[in-house]
Amino acid sequence: MWLHEFPSKNRNSPFFTHIAHHKRARLNGFHDEGYAESMFKNSEMYNEKSALIGLAVASTVFLPVAPFFTAGLYYGIWNYWKVHAKSHLDPEYAKKRIPWHYDHHMTSNQNANWCVTKPWFDYIMGTRVLTDVSHTETNPLAIKMPKWIEKRVNQTARRLLPKAFAKIDTNTRLDQKNLSQGIEIAL
Repeated sequence: MWLHEFPSKNRNSPFFTHIAHHKRARLNGFHDEGYAESMFKNSEMYNEKSALIGLAVASTVFLPVAPFFTAGLYYGIWNYWKVHAKSHLDPEYAKKRIPWHYDHHMTSNQNANWCVTKPWFDYIMGTRVLTDVSHTETNPLAIKMPKWIEKRVNQTARRLLPKAFAKIDTNTRLDQKNLSQGIEIAL
């Protein structure tokens, strides 16, 4: 929420470029050509990459005591950038491979579906909104698995997180209603 709320109220903030990214993605059917440009030629890419590089540098403090944890953070940062950039340059890839992020930009409420690489935390926090505009994942882990395992994973997730799934179900119905009426929730 912070990445949407703060910049929309503080337009001089360098984070306001995030709002511009949302607007461009919305107007261009999820496509954002900025991801094809150098970070030194595009202030939005500069801000996003600088934040990711800063996070990587800051997490280096953990390297001596937790090298595998730090390597995992480095991988997560790299994977986030790779997947996020590819998705905004190829909207069809996003619809099929990371539908939760496509939904984040293209549904009535852009304050839902926060995750980029995997939707796990959206399910845990109850912020996942399922839509018809993308190829929705069939389980909260977004991992291909045999149907019998997937059924158990889905049942277990609903049993362990009943409030989150109640919120997901309610927000999904509301989003479908908003989309059918052409209503968009502002950032």
